[in-house]
Amino acid sequence: MAIEPPPSASPLPPGVSLPAHPQTGLGVWLRRYRRYMPIPLIVIAALWLRPTMPGASPLLDALLDIVGVLVCMLGQWFRLWAWGSNATVGKWGVRDRGPYALLQHPLYTGNFLIAAGVVIVFNNAWGYALFLAPLAYLYYVITDMEEQRMQRRFGEEYHHYREQETPRFFPALRNLGAAIRTTLPFGWKFAWRKEYESCCGWIAGIAALQAYEGICWRGWEANWPSTVRWLSVAGLIVLPSLVFGIPKSLRRMKQRRQRR
Repeated sequence: MAIEPPPSASPLPPGVSLPAHPQTGLGVWLRRYRRYMPIPLIVIAALWLRPTMPGASPLLDALLDIVGVLVCMLGQWFRLWAWGSNATVGKWGVRDRGPYALLQHPLYTGNFLIAAGVVIVFNNAWGYALFLAPLAYLYYVITDMEEQRMQRRFGEEYHHYREQETPRFFPALRNLGAAIRTTLPFGWKFAWRKEYESCCGWIAGIAALQAYEGICWRGWEANWPSTVRWLSVAGLIVLPSLVFGIPKSLRRMKQRRQRR
């Protein structure tokens, strides 16, 4: 149920008002810098942790990799579904269509599943605790903050949504029919514009991780052909994201300067 405030130059939708008192505290800080928080964890994992091969079996490792990729795909679908089924709402408003009929925060649930899938591919016991526990706490704190903000901004409309007793993160399967019925019309273009960076990011990450695993298990020389292939795949995936992502980042910076 995450929302973003519109630029100050844009009028607010009818009946909507900003909170009387801006929120402060840990939740605001965590939400503002949530995209950067995994970086130190990734550095720690790269320096001190190594991927493990289950049962010393390449077959089991391949099967575990498949499971990890499927979990990532499930998380990515939650995110695409959330944006596409609510394309008419966009970034400002109460979303209650598609996966929002199942759970309140499908975007964060999708993020957690993508992270879990990557950790499954990495497959280190310490890695599960290092990544998933802080991420679970992060989303617990910021979703509590966001729900309070939604209540202040949208009042009765959001209260009506909360009355449906939709869980925060675990889908209420009893509402699956409503979620499917409200999926259409689906804004594929809007969903892809919102999610192509996320999709490219985790796919490239898994490709780079495959190269890293091979180096850890076979050494630089023996794994060099495989390393080149996987890193080439990662590069080809990241390149379009950079080409289209840099202009978008520049536009965001310009909008922030205009709001100051």
